[in-house]
Amino acid sequence: MRKLSAYVDRIEEGCAVLLLEDEGEQLKLPQRLLPDDVGEGDYMAITLAYDQQANEEAEREAEALRHGTETEQ
Repeated sequence: MRKLSAYVDRIEEGCAVLLLEDEGEQLKLPQRLLPDDVGEGDYMAITLAYDQQANEEAEREAEALRHGTETEQ
């Protein structure tokens, strides 16, 4: 898991431009993905994590498609 600190630099045309503190990079996200109480000038904590369950499910679905069978939900 990786945690990043991001500053909401600006919001324009429904897009939030975040400045990643330690990375010196910009990240653009649809404004609708921001928490309701976050706006220009606010800091955010962003957590990136590997989703093992989603990867395993996708692999099972791909395997089922390769063998012509359906997966159980």
